[in-house]
Amino acid sequence: MSFSAPLRVPVELKGSSELRWFKLANEIWDRGLGLSAPVPEELDGPIELAFHLPGDPKPIRCRGRAEEVVVTYGEEERAERRELRFLDLDDASRARIEAYVQERLGLPE
Repeated sequence: MSFSAPLRVPVELKGSSELRWFKLANEIWDRGLGLSAPVPEELDGPIELAFHLPGDPKPIRCRGRAEEVVVTYGEEERAERRELRFLDLDDASRARIEAYVQERLGLPE
């Protein structure tokens, strides 16, 4: 089972052009990030991601894909692209993320 932890860090997003976007991550787990605002439609397909875990000087870099999640329920239910799924996260970076989640949630190692 995968746990998620709160996270408040900027994430750099780059698509196929030279343009860069920055979004605030508000959640992390071993397979992706939750964002506080939607990913622009211009960033379709694989996206280059870069971010720092709190207290970790080395950035985590990988490719990801924006996915929709339901943000409003009921009669006005809608989905927005507020989730980034990691596509090629290396094992060392995944271990760093898992350690952060364990520490942040106070889970035993």
